[in-house]
Amino acid sequence: MTATTAEPAAITSLPTIDTPLSKKQWFILGVLCFTILLISLDQTVLNVALPTLVNDLHPSNSGLEWIVDSYTLIQAVLALLSGRLGDRFGHRRMFVVGSATFGIGSLGCALVHSTWPLVAMRVLTGLGAVALMPATLSIIVATFEGHHRVRAIGIWAGIGGIGGAAGPLVGGVLLQHFWWGSVFLINVPIAVIAVVGGMLAIKETREDDPAPIDVLGVLLSALGLTALTAAVIFAPSDHWGSRTVLSLIASALVLLVAFYRWDSHRQEPLIDFRMFRNSGFSSGIGAVTAMFFAMFGVSFLLSQYVQFVEGVSVFGVGIRFLPLALGSMIGSNVSPRLMHRFGIKPVLLSGMSLVVAGLASLTALEVDSGYLINGVAFACVGLGMGLAVAPASNAVVSVLPPDKVGVGSGLRTMLQWLGGALGVAIVGSIATAHYRGHVDSAYAGTLRGVPAGARPSISEQIGRAAIAARQLPKDVAAKVTSVTDHAFVGGMHLSSLVGVVVTVLAVVAVAIFMPNDIDIDEEEAKLASSG
Repeated sequence: MTATTAEPAAITSLPTIDTPLSKKQWFILGVLCFTILLISLDQTVLNVALPTLVNDLHPSNSGLEWIVDSYTLIQAVLALLSGRLGDRFGHRRMFVVGSATFGIGSLGCALVHSTWPLVAMRVLTGLGAVALMPATLSIIVATFEGHHRVRAIGIWAGIGGIGGAAGPLVGGVLLQHFWWGSVFLINVPIAVIAVVGGMLAIKETREDDPAPIDVLGVLLSALGLTALTAAVIFAPSDHWGSRTVLSLIASALVLLVAFYRWDSHRQEPLIDFRMFRNSGFSSGIGAVTAMFFAMFGVSFLLSQYVQFVEGVSVFGVGIRFLPLALGSMIGSNVSPRLMHRFGIKPVLLSGMSLVVAGLASLTALEVDSGYLINGVAFACVGLGMGLAVAPASNAVVSVLPPDKVGVGSGLRTMLQWLGGALGVAIVGSIATAHYRGHVDSAYAGTLRGVPAGARPSISEQIGRAAIAARQLPKDVAAKVTSVTDHAFVGGMHLSSLVGVVVTVLAVVAVAIFMPNDIDIDEEEAKLASSG
Protein backbone atom coordinates (compact mmCIF):
# COMPACT_ATOMS: atom_id res chain seq x y z
CA MET A 1 0.00 0.00 0.00
CA THR A 2 1.39 3.38 -0.90
CA ALA A 3 0.99 6.89 0.39
CA THR A 4 -2.02 7.48 -1.79
CA THR A 5 -3.91 4.61 -0.18
CA ALA A 6 -3.73 6.06 3.30
CA GLU A 7 -4.08 9.78 2.69
CA PRO A 8 -5.45 11.85 4.22
CA ALA A 9 -5.16 10.57 7.77
CA ALA A 10 -7.31 13.41 9.09
CA ILE A 11 -11.02 13.63 8.25
CA THR A 12 -11.98 16.60 6.10
CA SER A 13 -15.00 18.70 7.01
CA LEU A 14 -16.79 18.50 3.67
CA PRO A 15 -19.10 17.06 2.60
CA THR A 16 -21.28 16.93 5.68
CA ILE A 17 -22.89 13.72 6.85
CA ASP A 18 -26.22 14.94 5.47
CA THR A 19 -24.94 15.21 1.89
CA PRO A 20 -26.20 12.11 0.06
CA LEU A 21 -23.95 9.91 -2.01
CA SER A 22 -24.56 9.87 -5.74
CA LYS A 23 -25.79 6.74 -7.53
CA LYS A 24 -22.39 6.45 -9.21
CA GLN A 25 -20.61 6.52 -5.85
CA TRP A 26 -22.89 3.78 -4.54
CA PHE A 27 -22.24 1.71 -7.66
CA ILE A 28 -18.47 2.12 -7.30
CA LEU A 29 -18.67 1.15 -3.64
CA GLY A 30 -20.70 -1.92 -4.59
CA VAL A 31 -18.08 -3.00 -7.13
CA LEU A 32 -15.27 -2.53 -4.59
CA CYS A 33 -17.19 -4.48 -1.96
CA PHE A 34 -17.69 -7.33 -4.42
CA THR A 35 -13.91 -7.61 -4.73
CA ILE A 36 -13.23 -7.62 -0.99
CA LEU A 37 -15.96 -10.25 -0.68
CA LEU A 38 -14.14 -12.23 -3.36
CA ILE A 39 -10.80 -12.14 -1.54
CA SER A 40 -12.16 -12.81 1.97
CA LEU A 41 -14.25 -15.74 0.72
CA ASP A 42 -11.19 -17.25 -0.96
CA GLN A 43 -9.18 -17.08 2.25
CA THR A 44 -11.68 -18.88 4.48
CA VAL A 45 -13.23 -21.26 1.94
CA LEU A 46 -9.89 -23.02 1.45
CA ASN A 47 -9.67 -23.98 5.13
CA VAL A 48 -12.79 -26.09 4.69
CA ALA A 49 -11.57 -27.59 1.40
CA LEU A 50 -8.15 -28.79 2.62
CA PRO A 51 -9.28 -32.22 3.86
CA THR A 52 -11.20 -32.81 0.61
CA LEU A 53 -8.11 -31.86 -1.40
CA VAL A 54 -6.16 -34.48 0.56
CA ASN A 55 -8.73 -37.14 -0.33
CA ASP A 56 -8.90 -36.22 -4.03
CA LEU A 57 -5.39 -35.02 -4.96
CA HIS A 58 -3.33 -37.04 -2.44
CA PRO A 59 -0.73 -34.28 -1.94
CA SER A 60 2.25 -34.71 0.33
CA ASN A 61 2.27 -32.61 3.49
CA SER A 62 4.68 -30.13 1.87
CA GLY A 63 2.42 -30.01 -1.19
CA LEU A 64 -0.57 -29.20 1.00
CA GLU A 65 1.38 -26.43 2.72
CA TRP A 66 2.33 -24.97 -0.66
CA ILE A 67 -1.32 -24.95 -1.74
CA VAL A 68 -2.00 -22.64 1.21
CA ASP A 69 1.29 -20.73 1.33
CA SER A 70 1.63 -19.94 -2.37
CA TYR A 71 -1.40 -17.61 -2.14
CA THR A 72 -0.31 -15.80 1.01
CA LEU A 73 3.41 -15.71 0.22
CA ILE A 74 2.94 -14.02 -3.15
CA GLN A 75 0.91 -11.30 -1.44
CA ALA A 76 3.53 -10.85 1.26
CA VAL A 77 6.45 -10.38 -1.12
CA LEU A 78 4.61 -8.17 -3.62
CA ALA A 79 2.38 -6.01 -1.37
CA LEU A 80 4.64 -2.95 -1.50
CA LEU A 81 5.35 -3.34 -5.21
CA SER A 82 1.63 -3.47 -5.99
CA GLY A 83 1.02 -0.08 -4.43
CA ARG A 84 3.95 1.41 -6.32
CA LEU A 85 2.62 -0.01 -9.60
CA GLY A 86 -0.77 1.56 -8.87
CA ASP A 87 0.87 4.95 -8.27
CA ARG A 88 2.73 4.72 -11.55
CA PHE A 89 0.21 3.08 -13.90
CA GLY A 90 -3.11 3.93 -12.25
CA HIS A 91 -5.17 2.33 -9.49
CA ARG A 92 -8.17 1.70 -11.76
CA ARG A 93 -5.94 -0.20 -14.16
CA MET A 94 -4.50 -2.27 -11.31
CA PHE A 95 -8.04 -2.96 -10.07
CA VAL A 96 -9.24 -4.22 -13.45
CA VAL A 97 -6.10 -6.26 -14.13
CA GLY A 98 -6.17 -7.67 -10.58
CA SER A 99 -9.84 -8.68 -10.86
CA ALA A 100 -9.25 -10.39 -14.21
CA THR A 101 -6.14 -12.19 -12.93
CA PHE A 102 -7.98 -13.33 -9.79
CA GLY A 103 -10.84 -14.69 -11.88
CA ILE A 104 -8.54 -16.53 -14.31
CA GLY A 105 -6.53 -17.99 -11.42
CA SER A 106 -9.70 -19.14 -9.66
CA LEU A 107 -10.98 -20.79 -12.83
CA GLY A 108 -7.62 -22.54 -13.20
CA CYS A 109 -7.78 -23.76 -9.59
CA ALA A 110 -11.19 -25.28 -10.24
CA LEU A 111 -10.07 -27.16 -13.36
CA VAL A 112 -6.66 -28.66 -12.42
CA HIS A 113 -6.36 -32.24 -11.23
CA SER A 114 -3.02 -32.46 -9.38
CA THR A 115 -1.07 -30.71 -6.65
CA TRP A 116 1.55 -28.58 -8.38
CA PRO A 117 -0.69 -27.19 -11.13
CA LEU A 118 -3.04 -26.16 -8.30
CA VAL A 119 -0.12 -24.42 -6.57
CA ALA A 120 0.66 -22.58 -9.80
CA MET A 121 -2.95 -21.41 -10.12
CA ARG A 122 -2.94 -20.32 -6.47
CA VAL A 123 0.10 -18.17 -7.26
CA LEU A 124 -1.82 -16.58 -10.14
CA THR A 125 -4.81 -15.98 -7.84
CA GLY A 126 -2.50 -14.40 -5.27
CA LEU A 127 -1.11 -12.06 -7.93
CA GLY A 128 -4.65 -10.90 -8.61
CA ALA A 129 -5.39 -10.42 -4.91
CA VAL A 130 -2.22 -8.44 -4.24
CA ALA A 131 -3.09 -6.10 -7.12
CA LEU A 132 -6.64 -5.62 -5.82
CA MET A 133 -6.12 -4.81 -2.15
CA PRO A 134 -4.17 -1.52 -2.42
CA ALA A 135 -6.20 -0.49 -5.47
CA THR A 136 -9.59 -0.79 -3.74
CA LEU A 137 -8.61 1.43 -0.82
CA SER A 138 -6.92 3.95 -3.12
CA ILE A 139 -10.10 4.18 -5.21
CA ILE A 140 -12.22 4.73 -2.08
CA VAL A 141 -9.91 7.56 -0.96
CA ALA A 142 -10.16 9.15 -4.42
CA THR A 143 -13.96 8.71 -4.72
CA PHE A 144 -15.21 9.67 -1.25
CA GLU A 145 -14.50 12.56 1.09
CA GLY A 146 -15.01 13.41 4.75
CA HIS A 147 -17.57 11.40 6.68
CA HIS A 148 -18.53 9.53 3.51
CA ARG A 149 -15.01 8.16 3.26
CA VAL A 150 -15.21 6.81 6.80
CA ARG A 151 -18.62 5.32 6.03
CA ALA A 152 -17.43 3.78 2.75
CA ILE A 153 -14.37 2.22 4.37
CA GLY A 154 -16.54 0.89 7.21
CA ILE A 155 -18.87 -0.78 4.69
CA TRP A 156 -15.89 -2.08 2.71
CA ALA A 157 -14.26 -3.59 5.80
CA GLY A 158 -17.60 -4.95 7.07
CA ILE A 159 -18.24 -6.78 3.80
CA GLY A 160 -14.80 -8.34 4.17
CA GLY A 161 -15.81 -9.58 7.62
CA ILE A 162 -19.07 -10.98 6.26
CA GLY A 163 -17.17 -12.78 3.51
CA GLY A 164 -14.81 -14.27 6.06
CA ALA A 165 -17.71 -15.38 8.24
CA ALA A 166 -19.71 -16.81 5.33
CA GLY A 167 -16.74 -18.53 3.67
CA PRO A 168 -16.60 -21.69 5.82
CA LEU A 169 -20.36 -22.21 5.64
CA VAL A 170 -20.51 -21.52 1.89
CA GLY A 171 -17.56 -23.85 1.36
CA GLY A 172 -19.22 -26.58 3.43
CA VAL A 173 -22.46 -26.34 1.43
CA LEU A 174 -20.61 -26.42 -1.91
CA LEU A 175 -18.44 -29.37 -0.91
CA GLN A 176 -21.48 -31.23 0.35
CA HIS A 177 -23.11 -31.09 -3.09
CA PHE A 178 -20.31 -30.48 -5.64
CA TRP A 179 -16.64 -31.23 -6.24
CA TRP A 180 -13.83 -29.32 -4.48
CA GLY A 181 -13.27 -27.06 -7.49
CA SER A 182 -16.61 -25.35 -6.83
CA VAL A 183 -15.10 -23.40 -3.91
CA PHE A 184 -12.84 -21.66 -6.41
CA LEU A 185 -15.37 -21.46 -9.24
CA ILE A 186 -17.69 -19.17 -7.25
CA ASN A 187 -15.03 -16.43 -7.54
CA VAL A 188 -15.30 -16.26 -11.33
CA PRO A 189 -18.67 -14.45 -11.73
CA ILE A 190 -17.71 -11.97 -9.01
CA ALA A 191 -14.45 -11.27 -10.83
CA VAL A 192 -16.36 -10.65 -14.07
CA ILE A 193 -18.66 -8.16 -12.31
CA ALA A 194 -15.61 -6.38 -10.85
CA VAL A 195 -13.87 -6.11 -14.24
CA VAL A 196 -16.95 -4.74 -16.02
CA GLY A 197 -17.84 -2.40 -13.17
CA GLY A 198 -14.29 -1.11 -12.90
CA MET A 199 -14.07 -0.37 -16.60
CA LEU A 200 -17.45 1.38 -16.72
CA ALA A 201 -17.62 3.40 -13.52
CA ILE A 202 -14.24 3.93 -11.83
CA LYS A 203 -12.16 6.98 -12.66
CA GLU A 204 -8.41 6.54 -13.10
CA THR A 205 -6.15 7.91 -10.36
CA ARG A 206 -2.36 7.94 -10.16
CA GLU A 207 0.42 10.04 -8.67
CA ASP A 208 1.87 12.78 -10.88
CA ASP A 209 5.45 11.97 -9.88
CA PRO A 210 5.53 8.44 -8.44
CA ALA A 211 8.65 7.00 -6.86
CA PRO A 212 10.73 4.78 -9.18
CA ILE A 213 10.18 1.04 -8.91
CA ASP A 214 13.08 -0.79 -7.30
CA VAL A 215 13.15 -3.90 -9.51
CA LEU A 216 16.31 -5.36 -7.96
CA GLY A 217 14.99 -4.82 -4.43
CA VAL A 218 11.74 -6.59 -5.30
CA LEU A 219 13.62 -9.56 -6.79
CA LEU A 220 16.02 -9.88 -3.85
CA SER A 221 13.25 -9.71 -1.22
CA ALA A 222 10.86 -12.00 -3.12
CA LEU A 223 13.47 -14.68 -3.79
CA GLY A 224 14.84 -14.48 -0.24
CA LEU A 225 11.43 -14.87 1.43
CA THR A 226 10.44 -17.68 -0.94
CA ALA A 227 13.68 -19.57 -0.21
CA LEU A 228 13.13 -19.16 3.54
CA THR A 229 9.55 -20.46 3.35
CA ALA A 230 10.59 -23.36 1.10
CA ALA A 231 13.30 -24.40 3.58
CA VAL A 232 10.78 -24.58 6.43
CA ILE A 233 8.24 -26.52 4.35
CA PHE A 234 10.75 -29.08 3.02
CA ALA A 235 12.54 -29.59 6.35
CA PRO A 236 10.23 -32.32 7.81
CA SER A 237 10.61 -34.57 4.74
CA ASP A 238 14.23 -33.77 3.82
CA HIS A 239 15.47 -33.10 7.41
CA TRP A 240 16.99 -29.82 8.63
CA GLY A 241 20.52 -31.01 7.93
CA SER A 242 19.88 -32.04 4.34
CA ARG A 243 21.70 -30.37 1.46
CA THR A 244 18.42 -29.03 0.04
CA VAL A 245 17.25 -27.35 3.25
CA LEU A 246 20.69 -25.96 4.17
CA SER A 247 21.10 -24.59 0.62
CA LEU A 248 17.70 -22.88 0.81
CA ILE A 249 18.49 -21.35 4.21
CA ALA A 250 21.88 -20.12 3.01
CA SER A 251 20.31 -18.67 -0.14
CA ALA A 252 17.61 -16.93 1.91
CA LEU A 253 20.19 -15.35 4.24
CA VAL A 254 22.38 -14.16 1.36
CA LEU A 255 19.44 -12.72 -0.58
CA LEU A 256 17.82 -10.99 2.41
CA VAL A 257 21.12 -9.49 3.62
CA ALA A 258 21.79 -8.29 0.06
CA PHE A 259 18.30 -6.76 -0.04
CA TYR A 260 18.89 -4.94 3.24
CA ARG A 261 22.23 -3.54 2.13
CA TRP A 262 20.85 -2.49 -1.25
CA ASP A 263 17.57 -1.03 -0.01
CA SER A 264 18.98 0.84 3.01
CA HIS A 265 21.19 2.97 0.75
CA ARG A 266 18.52 3.95 -1.76
CA GLN A 267 16.93 7.41 -1.73
CA GLU A 268 13.49 5.82 -2.36
CA PRO A 269 13.77 2.41 -0.61
CA LEU A 270 11.19 -0.32 -0.96
CA ILE A 271 11.22 -0.61 2.85
CA ASP A 272 12.40 2.29 4.98
CA PHE A 273 14.10 0.34 7.76
CA ARG A 274 14.49 3.52 9.83
CA MET A 275 10.78 3.25 10.71
CA PHE A 276 11.59 0.31 12.97
CA ARG A 277 13.47 2.67 15.31
CA ASN A 278 10.05 3.90 16.50
CA SER A 279 8.95 1.61 19.34
CA GLY A 280 5.24 2.14 18.66
CA PHE A 281 5.65 1.19 15.02
CA SER A 282 7.85 -1.86 15.77
CA SER A 283 5.59 -3.24 18.50
CA GLY A 284 2.47 -2.75 16.37
CA ILE A 285 4.09 -4.51 13.39
CA GLY A 286 5.32 -7.31 15.65
CA ALA A 287 1.85 -7.81 17.15
CA VAL A 288 0.18 -8.17 13.76
CA THR A 289 2.85 -10.55 12.45
CA ALA A 290 2.75 -12.77 15.55
CA MET A 291 -1.04 -13.05 15.61
CA PHE A 292 -1.35 -13.98 11.95
CA PHE A 293 1.53 -16.44 12.35
CA ALA A 294 -0.36 -18.23 15.11
CA MET A 295 -3.85 -18.05 13.55
CA PHE A 296 -2.91 -19.21 10.04
CA GLY A 297 -0.72 -22.03 11.35
CA VAL A 298 -3.24 -23.44 13.83
CA SER A 299 -6.18 -23.05 11.42
CA PHE A 300 -4.25 -25.06 8.84
CA LEU A 301 -4.05 -27.98 11.28
CA LEU A 302 -7.53 -27.64 12.76
CA SER A 303 -9.23 -28.08 9.40
CA GLN A 304 -7.56 -31.49 9.11
CA TYR A 305 -8.26 -32.38 12.76
CA VAL A 306 -11.98 -31.72 12.40
CA GLN A 307 -12.46 -33.90 9.32
CA PHE A 308 -9.88 -36.66 9.76
CA VAL A 309 -9.80 -37.07 13.56
CA GLU A 310 -13.33 -36.04 14.54
CA GLY A 311 -14.74 -37.49 11.32
CA VAL A 312 -17.30 -34.77 10.63
CA SER A 313 -18.66 -33.86 7.19
CA VAL A 314 -17.36 -30.94 5.15
CA PHE A 315 -20.44 -28.97 6.21
CA GLY A 316 -19.50 -29.69 9.82
CA VAL A 317 -16.02 -28.31 9.13
CA GLY A 318 -17.63 -25.07 7.96
CA ILE A 319 -19.79 -24.87 11.09
CA ARG A 320 -16.74 -25.32 13.32
CA PHE A 321 -14.91 -22.46 11.62
CA LEU A 322 -17.80 -20.02 12.04
CA PRO A 323 -16.87 -18.90 15.61
CA LEU A 324 -13.47 -17.78 14.31
CA ALA A 325 -14.90 -15.65 11.51
CA LEU A 326 -17.86 -14.32 13.48
CA GLY A 327 -15.67 -13.45 16.47
CA SER A 328 -13.30 -11.59 14.19
CA MET A 329 -16.18 -9.66 12.61
CA ILE A 330 -17.63 -8.67 15.99
CA GLY A 331 -14.26 -7.69 17.43
CA SER A 332 -13.31 -5.55 14.43
CA ASN A 333 -16.61 -3.64 14.66
CA VAL A 334 -16.33 -2.74 18.36
CA SER A 335 -12.57 -2.15 18.40
CA PRO A 336 -12.63 1.48 17.09
CA ARG A 337 -15.09 2.54 19.81
CA LEU A 338 -13.04 0.82 22.50
CA MET A 339 -9.88 2.51 21.20
CA HIS A 340 -11.60 5.88 21.34
CA ARG A 341 -12.60 5.27 24.98
CA PHE A 342 -9.63 3.39 26.44
CA GLY A 343 -6.75 4.04 24.04
CA ILE A 344 -4.80 1.81 21.68
CA LYS A 345 -2.53 -0.11 24.05
CA PRO A 346 -5.17 -1.55 26.46
CA VAL A 347 -7.39 -2.76 23.60
CA LEU A 348 -4.42 -4.31 21.79
CA LEU A 349 -3.22 -6.15 24.89
CA SER A 350 -6.75 -7.38 25.65
CA GLY A 351 -7.19 -8.74 22.13
CA MET A 352 -3.81 -10.45 22.10
CA SER A 353 -4.52 -12.01 25.49
CA LEU A 354 -7.72 -13.52 24.09
CA VAL A 355 -5.70 -14.98 21.21
CA VAL A 356 -3.27 -16.53 23.71
CA ALA A 357 -6.18 -17.99 25.71
CA GLY A 358 -7.72 -19.52 22.59
CA LEU A 359 -4.44 -21.07 21.46
CA ALA A 360 -3.72 -22.39 24.94
CA SER A 361 -7.14 -24.06 25.12
CA LEU A 362 -6.30 -26.06 21.99
CA THR A 363 -3.70 -27.97 24.00
CA ALA A 364 -6.66 -29.61 25.77
CA LEU A 365 -8.01 -31.10 22.52
CA GLU A 366 -8.05 -34.87 22.43
CA VAL A 367 -9.07 -37.42 19.83
CA ASP A 368 -12.66 -37.49 21.15
CA SER A 369 -13.02 -33.94 22.49
CA GLY A 370 -16.04 -32.95 20.41
CA TYR A 371 -17.17 -29.45 19.50
CA LEU A 372 -16.94 -27.45 22.75
CA ILE A 373 -13.17 -26.92 23.09
CA ASN A 374 -12.79 -26.24 19.38
CA GLY A 375 -15.64 -23.71 19.42
CA VAL A 376 -14.39 -21.88 22.50
CA ALA A 377 -10.85 -21.73 21.13
CA PHE A 378 -11.96 -20.40 17.76
CA ALA A 379 -14.28 -17.84 19.37
CA CYS A 380 -11.46 -16.53 21.59
CA VAL A 381 -8.95 -16.37 18.73
CA GLY A 382 -11.45 -14.71 16.38
CA LEU A 383 -12.64 -12.13 18.90
CA GLY A 384 -9.08 -11.42 19.98
CA MET A 385 -7.89 -10.96 16.40
CA GLY A 386 -10.80 -8.65 15.68
CA LEU A 387 -10.04 -6.53 18.74
CA ALA A 388 -6.27 -6.46 18.26
CA VAL A 389 -5.66 -5.92 14.54
CA ALA A 390 -7.24 -2.45 14.47
CA PRO A 391 -5.21 -0.98 17.39
CA ALA A 392 -2.04 -2.64 16.12
CA SER A 393 -2.63 -1.10 12.69
CA ASN A 394 -3.37 2.27 14.25
CA ALA A 395 -0.21 2.06 16.33
CA VAL A 396 1.69 1.61 13.08
CA VAL A 397 0.18 4.59 11.22
CA SER A 398 -0.34 6.97 14.16
CA VAL A 399 3.30 7.25 15.18
CA LEU A 400 4.61 7.95 11.67
CA PRO A 401 4.90 11.31 9.92
CA PRO A 402 2.32 11.88 7.15
CA ASP A 403 4.78 11.13 4.34
CA LYS A 404 5.53 7.69 5.85
CA VAL A 405 1.96 6.56 6.59
CA GLY A 406 1.40 4.90 3.22
CA VAL A 407 4.59 2.86 3.17
CA GLY A 408 4.08 1.96 6.84
CA SER A 409 0.61 0.61 6.08
CA GLY A 410 1.97 -1.33 3.13
CA LEU A 411 4.72 -2.83 5.28
CA ARG A 412 2.12 -3.86 7.87
CA THR A 413 0.11 -5.63 5.17
CA MET A 414 3.22 -7.35 3.83
CA LEU A 415 4.29 -8.66 7.24
CA GLN A 416 0.74 -9.75 8.04
CA TRP A 417 0.77 -12.04 5.01
CA LEU A 418 4.35 -13.13 5.63
CA GLY A 419 3.46 -14.02 9.22
CA GLY A 420 0.56 -16.12 7.94
CA ALA A 421 2.71 -17.88 5.34
CA LEU A 422 5.47 -18.67 7.84
CA GLY A 423 2.83 -19.75 10.37
CA VAL A 424 1.55 -22.42 8.01
CA ALA A 425 5.10 -23.45 7.09
CA ILE A 426 6.62 -23.57 10.58
CA VAL A 427 3.62 -24.82 12.56
CA GLY A 428 2.85 -27.35 9.84
CA SER A 429 6.46 -28.53 9.79
CA ILE A 430 6.57 -28.99 13.57
CA ALA A 431 3.32 -30.97 13.55
CA THR A 432 4.49 -33.09 10.61
CA ALA A 433 7.81 -33.94 12.28
CA HIS A 434 6.02 -35.02 15.47
CA TYR A 435 3.45 -37.04 13.53
CA ARG A 436 6.03 -38.92 11.47
CA GLY A 437 8.26 -39.65 14.45
CA HIS A 438 5.34 -41.04 16.46
CA VAL A 439 3.98 -43.17 13.59
CA ASP A 440 7.38 -44.51 12.51
CA SER A 441 8.18 -45.60 16.06
CA ALA A 442 4.86 -47.49 16.21
CA TYR A 443 5.91 -49.84 13.38
CA ALA A 444 8.08 -51.68 15.87
CA GLY A 445 5.11 -52.22 18.19
CA THR A 446 1.42 -51.46 17.67
CA LEU A 447 1.67 -51.19 13.88
CA ARG A 448 3.95 -54.20 13.37
CA GLY A 449 1.32 -55.92 11.18
CA VAL A 450 0.92 -53.05 8.70
CA PRO A 451 2.07 -54.10 5.18
CA ALA A 452 5.27 -52.42 4.01
CA GLY A 453 3.54 -51.01 0.92
CA ALA A 454 1.05 -49.02 3.05
CA ARG A 455 3.60 -47.55 5.43
CA PRO A 456 4.84 -44.59 3.31
CA SER A 457 1.29 -43.21 2.89
CA ILE A 458 0.48 -43.71 6.57
CA SER A 459 3.67 -41.93 7.65
CA GLU A 460 3.20 -39.04 5.19
CA GLN A 461 0.14 -37.35 6.77
CA ILE A 462 -3.10 -38.16 8.51
CA GLY A 463 -5.24 -37.64 5.41
CA ARG A 464 -3.32 -40.19 3.36
CA ALA A 465 -3.25 -42.50 6.38
CA ALA A 466 -7.05 -42.44 6.49
CA ILE A 467 -7.19 -43.40 2.81
CA ALA A 468 -4.64 -46.21 3.27
CA ALA A 469 -6.49 -47.57 6.31
CA ARG A 470 -9.59 -48.23 4.20
CA GLN A 471 -7.65 -50.84 2.23
CA LEU A 472 -6.50 -52.77 5.32
CA PRO A 473 -8.25 -55.45 7.42
CA LYS A 474 -10.56 -53.97 10.07
CA ASP A 475 -8.39 -54.83 13.06
CA VAL A 476 -5.24 -53.39 11.45
CA ALA A 477 -7.14 -50.33 10.20
CA ALA A 478 -8.41 -49.64 13.73
CA LYS A 479 -4.85 -49.69 15.07
CA VAL A 480 -3.66 -47.37 12.26
CA THR A 481 -6.49 -44.92 12.96
CA SER A 482 -5.79 -44.89 16.68
CA VAL A 483 -2.04 -44.34 16.28
CA THR A 484 -2.33 -41.68 13.56
CA ASP A 485 -5.10 -39.79 15.37
CA HIS A 486 -3.06 -39.58 18.57
CA ALA A 487 0.09 -38.70 16.62
CA PHE A 488 -1.70 -35.84 14.86
CA VAL A 489 -3.28 -34.52 18.06
CA GLY A 490 0.11 -34.61 19.77
CA GLY A 491 1.56 -32.57 16.92
CA MET A 492 -1.31 -30.10 17.28
CA HIS A 493 -0.58 -29.71 20.99
CA LEU A 494 3.06 -28.93 20.23
CA SER A 495 2.13 -26.52 17.44
CA SER A 496 -0.41 -24.74 19.63
CA LEU A 497 2.26 -24.23 22.28
CA VAL A 498 4.53 -22.70 19.63
CA GLY A 499 1.71 -20.31 18.74
CA VAL A 500 1.23 -19.47 22.42
CA VAL A 501 4.94 -18.76 22.92
CA VAL A 502 5.17 -16.53 19.83
CA THR A 503 2.05 -14.56 20.81
CA VAL A 504 3.08 -14.24 24.48
CA LEU A 505 6.45 -12.83 23.41
CA ALA A 506 4.58 -10.30 21.28
CA VAL A 507 2.32 -9.40 24.24
CA VAL A 508 5.36 -8.80 26.44
CA ALA A 509 7.00 -6.67 23.75
CA VAL A 510 3.85 -4.54 23.35
CA ALA A 511 3.49 -4.14 27.13
CA ILE A 512 7.10 -2.98 27.49
CA PHE A 513 7.82 -1.01 24.34
CA MET A 514 4.55 0.45 23.04
CA PRO A 515 4.02 4.03 24.30
CA ASN A 516 1.02 4.57 26.56
CA ASP A 517 0.05 7.93 25.07
CA ILE A 518 -0.83 6.89 21.48
CA ASP A 519 -4.29 8.31 20.90
CA ILE A 520 -6.53 8.60 17.89
CA ASP A 521 -9.92 10.03 17.00
CA GLU A 522 -12.73 7.47 16.57
CA GLU A 523 -13.25 8.33 12.91
CA GLU A 524 -9.51 8.20 12.24
CA ALA A 525 -9.46 4.84 13.99
CA LYS A 526 -12.00 3.45 11.55
CA LEU A 527 -10.07 4.87 8.61
CA ALA A 528 -6.61 3.72 9.59
CA SER A 529 -7.57 0.32 10.98
CA SER A 530 -8.99 -0.81 7.66
CA GLY A 531 -5.61 -0.42 5.95
